[in-house]
Amino acid sequence: MAATRTASGANRSRTTTVERVPEIRNGVAAAIFFGLSLIYFLPAFLPGNHLFGTDYLAGGYFFYEFVSERLAAGELPKWVPYIYGGLPLSANPGSTFYPVRLFADFLLPITWILPFIFAFQFGAGGFGMYLLAKELGCRSWVALISGLAFEFTGITVSAVYAGHDGRVIAATFAPIFFYFLHRGIRTGRVAPFAGAAATIGFSLLSFQIQSNYYLLLAGMGWAIFSLIHLGHHRNPAALTRRVAFGVAAVAFGFVVASVNFLPFLDYVPESPRGAEGGRGYDYAVSWSMPPGELISIAVPEAPGILENYQGANPFKLHTEYVGALVVVLAIVGIGYTRKNRYWWFFAGLALVTLTVAFGGHTPIYRLYYELLPGTARFRAPSISFFVVSFALVAMATLTLEKLASIHEGADRAVSSPSLLKWIGGVIVLAAVATAFAIASSDGFARDAAAVAGYGRFALFAGLVGLAFWLWWSGRVRTVAFLAIVSLVTLADLWIIDRRFFETVPSPAVTFAADDVVQFLRSQPQGDRVWVLPFPAGSAYQNGGNYLMHHEIHQAGGDHGNQLQRLNEFAGAGEEVYVDWSNFLEAPNFLRAGNIKYIVSMVELNTPMFREVYRGSALIYENLAALPRAYLVGTALSSADSSAALMTLALPEFDPAHAAIVFSDQQIQLPGTPLTGAAQVVESGPDRVVVRTTADRDALLVLADNYFAGWTATVNGQNAPIYRTNHTFRGVLVGAGDNEVVFEFRPSDLYTGFYIYLAGLALLAAYGIWLLWSRRRAVEPAAAA
Repeated sequence: MAATRTASGANRSRTTTVERVPEIRNGVAAAIFFGLSLIYFLPAFLPGNHLFGTDYLAGGYFFYEFVSERLAAGELPKWVPYIYGGLPLSANPGSTFYPVRLFADFLLPITWILPFIFAFQFGAGGFGMYLLAKELGCRSWVALISGLAFEFTGITVSAVYAGHDGRVIAATFAPIFFYFLHRGIRTGRVAPFAGAAATIGFSLLSFQIQSNYYLLLAGMGWAIFSLIHLGHHRNPAALTRRVAFGVAAVAFGFVVASVNFLPFLDYVPESPRGAEGGRGYDYAVSWSMPPGELISIAVPEAPGILENYQGANPFKLHTEYVGALVVVLAIVGIGYTRKNRYWWFFAGLALVTLTVAFGGHTPIYRLYYELLPGTARFRAPSISFFVVSFALVAMATLTLEKLASIHEGADRAVSSPSLLKWIGGVIVLAAVATAFAIASSDGFARDAAAVAGYGRFALFAGLVGLAFWLWWSGRVRTVAFLAIVSLVTLADLWIIDRRFFETVPSPAVTFAADDVVQFLRSQPQGDRVWVLPFPAGSAYQNGGNYLMHHEIHQAGGDHGNQLQRLNEFAGAGEEVYVDWSNFLEAPNFLRAGNIKYIVSMVELNTPMFREVYRGSALIYENLAALPRAYLVGTALSSADSSAALMTLALPEFDPAHAAIVFSDQQIQLPGTPLTGAAQVVESGPDRVVVRTTADRDALLVLADNYFAGWTATVNGQNAPIYRTNHTFRGVLVGAGDNEVVFEFRPSDLYTGFYIYLAGLALLAAYGIWLLWSRRRAVEPAAAA
C-alpha cells in the first residue's frame, strides 16, 4: 500500500509516493552493531597477533596477566609484588571485576581479553544509542544510523590506542544509561531503573572514576530535564516515585561496584592523589583541551594526529572526530530542530561539557575546581569530551528524525531546495572555517597531512550532501539512502579510527626474555631491580612493567597511583609523583630498599656500583645493598615521617644495624651485639615466609611496602607489623629459630567482593523473573 502527497516548493509542486520503510527489529540492529565491532577488531584475534596499546603494552597487559593467573589459582588478586616495592591491586583495580572481563577471562586466552572487551563495548555503545534514539521517538532506520555514528565516534575509538578500557566502558555506556533513565522516568516502572542500576554499576566496575564522574553529572542533568519535560514535576507522587527509583538505581550501582570502592577508600589516604585539596590547580588543568582544537571534530589533521600532533599539550593519543554526517546534521538542526527541547538539552550538554574539557584555557573551570566535589583531584579535563561527542550524535539524530518526518509526511512543510541550501551552506561554512583555521593557526601543522584532512572532510561532507539530495529529491528511496549514509559514515569514521588501531606480535615474541632478563634470572632471585628512568624517554623498556612478566621485582614500574610513602622514600617530586632524588643522592635509600641491580641505558660512575653486564642495557650491582629480609639489633622509634627520612639520609646512619620504626612508643631491644640471619623461604603475591635465627631479640625488616591488611605471625602467634624505614615492614622476633609468616587479607576487599556477588545475583534474579513474567504474559495472548 502506498499513499500520495503533494510537495510544494518555491518554484514547483508535485505528487509523490509515501514510502513505507521496513521496521528494523532490535535483534537485527544488535547483530549489526556487534558484528561490525567484531569485524573492526578482528585483526587482534588472529593467530600471532596482539592488540597494541601504549599504556597497555607498557603496564596494563602485565596486570591482565597477573589477575588471570591469580584467578586461575583460585585466589582473589590482592597484592602486586613486582612493581614499586609492592602495592595493593585496589590502588587501581581497573576492570578486574567487570563481569565482561571475568567472562572473557574464563573462556579466552589472555591476549584476547582486552580486544573482546572493546568488541563488546563498541557493539553495546552502538546498540545503546539505537535504543535511546527509538526511546526519543525516532524511526528504527534513523536509530540505526545514529548507532553507527556513535559506535565509532573518534574520542571513544581512539582510546584503544592507549589501551584505556575503562574510558571506553564508561563512554560506550552513556547512551544506554540515558535510555534507561528516560524510559524509567517516562513509564515509572521498576525495570528501566534496574537497567540503569546495572549500567552504572558495570560502568563503575571499570574503575575509570573520572569518566564515570562526568557520566553521572550528565545523567543527573538528563534526569532533571526529563522529569520536567515529561511533566512529572507537576505530580508530587509521580515525581517522588521516580526520584526515589533514580537515586536507588545510582546507589545500587555503587553497591555493585563496592568490590572496587571499599578497598580503594582505604587506599586514598596512602595515594599520591589523595592529598587534601588535590595537587593544585595547575595539576588539575593539565592536559586541558585547547579551544582551537575543537576543529578536530571535523578535521583532526589540523592540530595533527599522533606523531604529527602540534598542539599545546606535550602529546595527544586521541581524536575528537565525530564524522561529517554528525557535523552537518548538528548544524542543520539549528534550522530544523530548534523547537525540539531534546535537541536543546543535548546542545546545552555539549556546550557545558566543552567548558569542562577546555579546563584551564577558560576561567570557567576555576568555578568547577572550587565548587564541584572531587574535581580538584582530577587532571586531564579533556577526558570529558566523550560527553560532547555523545551529545553531538544525539543532536544529529534528532535532526535526521525531523527530516525523515518531513520527507515522509503527507504535508511537506519544507521544500527540497530549502534543505539543500541548508546543507550546502553548512558545507561552505565548514570550508570557510577550515580555511580561516589554516590562515590563523599558531603552531598547527600546515603540511600535506593537514591539507589532505581538509580535503577528506570536504569529500565526505559532499557525499553526505549528495545522499541527502538524492533522497530529498526522490531519486533514491529511503532504504537506499539508509544504505548510502551508513556506508559513507562507516568509511568516514574508520579512515580516522584505523590510525588508532594496531597489532603487534604475540606476547611470546613481544615480551620474550631479552639478554637483560636472562642475566637477571641467572642471579640469585629475590633482590629488587631499579630501572634507571633517565634519560627521559630512553629508559630500558620505557621504564614499564616488562620485568613483571618475568617475575622480577622492581623498585619502579608503570602504574601512576603507587604508594605515596614509597614515592617519598625514593624521592617525591613536585611535577611528578616520584623524581627518585633520594635514590640518586643518598646511598642509604638504595641499601635499605634492597636495590641490588640498576639497569641503565647510560654509563654510571659510582664507587658503590659495579658493572656486571653490558648488552642491550648496562647492569650495575649495588655492592652495599641489603637483602630483602634482614635483622637489625636497634629499633629507633619516631612518629615524624619527615624526621625519619632525614635520619635515613644521614651518612652516619647504618640501615644494616638499625631501623626506624614509625611509633610514638620506644621499642626495647638488647644493646648487645647481634648475631643472626634471615632468609625468605616462600614468596608469593599474598604470602611471604621468612625464617630467622638470632642470638637475641631483634627486629626483622622486610623490604616490602607496609600496608594495612598485611598480618604477621611468629611461630604461629599473631605479631604486630611496624611500619619500618618509612615504607617497609618490621616484626619483632625472639632469640633462636623463628618462622615469620606475612599474609595479605584486606577485610574490605572481601566485604566488597561478597556485596558485589550479592548485587550481581540480585540483578540476575530480577532479570530472570522479568523474562519469565513477560513470557507468561505473552503465552495467553498468543493462545487467544
